[in-house]
Amino acid sequence: MLERAPAHDALPCLFCGQPERAEMFEVWGHEFMLHTCCEGLHEQIVLDMNDDPEWARHFIRSIGIEEICGQQLRRVADDGCCGLVLDWQLRFKPIAANSVRRFIGLHHAHCGIPVTWRFHNAVINGATLIGVAVVGNPVAPALMGRGILEVNRLCIRRDVPSALRWNAASMLYGWCAREAQRRGWRKIITYTRADEPGTSLEAAGWTREASVRGRGWHSARRRRSNRNSWIEKVRWSRTFTASTAPARNHERNAGPCATSVLTEWMTDTSVSGWPPA
Repeated sequence: MLERAPAHDALPCLFCGQPERAEMFEVWGHEFMLHTCCEGLHEQIVLDMNDDPEWARHFIRSIGIEEICGQQLRRVADDGCCGLVLDWQLRFKPIAANSVRRFIGLHHAHCGIPVTWRFHNAVINGATLIGVAVVGNPVAPALMGRGILEVNRLCIRRDVPSALRWNAASMLYGWCAREAQRRGWRKIITYTRADEPGTSLEAAGWTREASVRGRGWHSARRRRSNRNSWIEKVRWSRTFTASTAPARNHERNAGPCATSVLTEWMTDTSVSGWPPA
């Protein structure tokens, strides 16, 4: 049992009359179990946590959850199924290119796995992999060779409670722009479907640049998949001024985030957490 020693001056419980006792009994992933001196106190704490999420976070912190788990608690959130889950602070986590491919193949709503890209990153909540973003060359030939990069895929999993993935997309879009700027690129773009609001992009400081008519990429000379190609899209962008964009660095010397899909240089090869769908 994960617990702290009870205070010697604990007040008597209003329900059982014994010294009031509330401890963290068990934690696994994002779920947890409390141990209290009596059933009445347990029911009251659960009701209070459901009614006041801010109090719930303060209470869970007060019984040492962050020291026990070594994570910073963002909030105690509704899991959508009449329960509560521990929502940890989102963090970036380097993962291997093969893990990125597998994650996109499992969780992307309408696009396949890209063949290659320049660099990528992932976001985790506790030990649960929440989302990935991959950045590469622009798909449109007209945009190539002009100092432009494209977020080719940004994938957030949907098989976890929505509270755990809150702000993950904006966090990844912001990182993609900062990393492209750090490497000396002039501009970064991405596309959303016309029926998607683009809230995460706006929150990350991207601007709506143009509406793009749906078209297929298949031709007689080169066969390509046209899945998702005929849908109207919106192009978003972040442009970096000459004063803020440093000189272009060599991709392999750009630091721990510079993961080449060809070499798969990585510092960590696995992220555990919520089981995949």
